[in-house]
Amino acid sequence: MNQMYKALLAHFQAQREEALALLALYMGSPQAVADHSNILEEMIKWTKKLSEAEEALECLKRNINFQNTSDQD
Repeated sequence: MNQMYKALLAHFQAQREEALALLALYMGSPQAVADHSNILEEMIKWTKKLSEAEEALECLKRNINFQNTSDQD
């Protein structure tokens, strides 16, 4: 698999995981993030980041398919 493709996937997977973790934190224990004056605004921001990351991952998988090729590392 191409190294640049791997790097792109890793970037968007990490962005997705970060968004999921923060959303779980905000939904699970909002008192743990008391320093945020507007939790809903933060949740909207991270939901959009999650959506962008998932869309980017799907776009890469749909348009640049390295999964079925042999590793060229």
